[in-house]
Amino acid sequence: MPSTILCADDDRHYCQILSRAFEREGYRVETAFDGEEALEKIRSLRPQLVTLDLMLPRRDGFQVLESVRRDEEEGARVPVVLVSGCSLNADYRARAKALAANVVLQKPVPLDRLLGVVADQVSRGTAASLLSPDTPTETMSGTLEDLPVAALLHQLHGLRATGVLQVQSGKRRKQLQLRDGAPIAVRSNLVNETLGHLLLASGKITEDVLHASLLRVKRGEGMHGQILKAMHMLDEADLAVALRRQAIRKVLEMFRWERGSFRFHRGARLKSANALTLKKSPARLVWKGIREQMPIAPIDRFLHDNGRKALVPGESAFYAHQDVDLGEDAQRWIETADGTVLLGALCPQQELARRELYGLIVLELLELREPSAKRRLLHRPRRIREVKRRVQPGDERVSVPESEEDALRRQLAERAARIRDQDCFQVLGVDRRATDEQIRAAYGELAKQTHPDRFAGASEALVRLAEEVFGAVAHAYDEIGDRDKRMAYLRKKQGEDDLRKELEIGQRAVEAEIAFQKGEAALRAGAVETALPLFETAARVYPDEGEYKAYFGWTWYLAAPDEPGRARKALAIVERGRQLAPEREKPYLFLGRLCQVTGRVDAAEKMFMRAVQLDPDSVEALRELRLIDMRREKSKGFVSKILRRV
Repeated sequence: MPSTILCADDDRHYCQILSRAFEREGYRVETAFDGEEALEKIRSLRPQLVTLDLMLPRRDGFQVLESVRRDEEEGARVPVVLVSGCSLNADYRARAKALAANVVLQKPVPLDRLLGVVADQVSRGTAASLLSPDTPTETMSGTLEDLPVAALLHQLHGLRATGVLQVQSGKRRKQLQLRDGAPIAVRSNLVNETLGHLLLASGKITEDVLHASLLRVKRGEGMHGQILKAMHMLDEADLAVALRRQAIRKVLEMFRWERGSFRFHRGARLKSANALTLKKSPARLVWKGIREQMPIAPIDRFLHDNGRKALVPGESAFYAHQDVDLGEDAQRWIETADGTVLLGALCPQQELARRELYGLIVLELLELREPSAKRRLLHRPRRIREVKRRVQPGDERVSVPESEEDALRRQLAERAARIRDQDCFQVLGVDRRATDEQIRAAYGELAKQTHPDRFAGASEALVRLAEEVFGAVAHAYDEIGDRDKRMAYLRKKQGEDDLRKELEIGQRAVEAEIAFQKGEAALRAGAVETALPLFETAARVYPDEGEYKAYFGWTWYLAAPDEPGRARKALAIVERGRQLAPEREKPYLFLGRLCQVTGRVDAAEKMFMRAVQLDPDSVEALRELRLIDMRREKSKGFVSKILRRV
């Protein structure tokens, strides 16, 4: 018999995702959406493991666990994994320990970690019923009627899922590559989403040009974009912009699908697809899809079906500070949601407003509760948000200057290194005599500055740094956010130890990032000998970051470019960096330069083109491509002169 797991969480979409993930691992899964239902099912089903959210309506997670432990016979305790959307302070952890919770996790929990925790907690005897090792990598599947594309992408973002999401509606199929929950590549079988048809629709090319270029593609002369470039219909910058728009269009089109199915293959990768460089939060993509693409009918059905539920602010600090552009209505709804206003009474007449209200719920900036429930709030800080300029459908991302991005990276690395030895007051930058309002304001500002969504599209190490710093900021606020907690914190003097434990995992990333930043500065100044050991340190301390390894390989070549065989060895190092960071532009730029050194001009051109596709603002790659074109045209001119003389 397979092991039974009970997932207790008031977020039905979250329960659906976990149910499918656990079922693919061979477990039998039951769900509960409030504390009373969870307690009833634990008593009747006697599951082998329970994942229990702390903020359940009717009974919170602690109350459920307290009743369960009181019912159990000695030695017959069911393993319980407590999950919380708010930051877990010392009081929560102490109470969880007293109630014999096996594991305490804070949302969002990466899917791989959650599956690992569950596998560890289930006994060895029942674990034998799990799927065999040759089971495909498919982790979950379901229908779009149960889990719309918007909710599906949001939950995979929260679970930090890495793999390939396949979505199908009739004959239409899309495949989306995810890395830590963020889309990085997309593939589609729709003819009207091919590059040629996109350029035709935008007026960039004509029907004749499209027909001629497609014939050359069929003859195997190359990729469509390269052929159009060779036909002088596009330059490098045009092609890069067109490919990025094509990728975003492919993803947004999925939001229109009301019916269909999905499958997520954990750990899988797409071999050939449109690169999708999101330099903003995945939450913005979901918000845009809901506002501009999703049919209004399922939105209205959702609002109607949940009209008798009340709205409260989202519990998770992570979701509360997602990088989303909110209008005044959305901002007001978040600020005034207090559990007394019913969704049906708030539901606006304007279609766009209804879309935004639905989007706030999907992104968990607002949550639904039963109005009759006397809900005891364990902790819910007042939300401090900033209304940003609304993004219009035609807006393009404004590139951040390199100098500004470098400054942000240095600032984050310095902050991460600094807070390792700071107490909660120092982390928030407030005096011990600060008021609740002053601490709340400091927390709101720091949370906006350090939220991981702000660094979407950056290196893995940098995002990890942001997660660690943001976690420390949220933890500090939970510890000293009100007067009673401040007094308890000062009496127990446990803040430093707790903070140090939470930041230990990020120390390697901090050390590597600091060395990398210094190496970049030295390389820009032409000090290759100074930069080389710094990049070597970064690559050694954090070997999984491909950009560090790529910089090290390129600088290692520059240190002795005339040494025989040096370029080939450097190519191997940089190639390893590219494999580790296939979505980053720099490894391709360095590979292109090394290919030029070894006389492989065609390969170099492909590398530079890939760099531009990943980052249309890559000035260095664009410059290299223009130089290649200039040399090619000059060579053609020289040959023509020779032939005329003959």
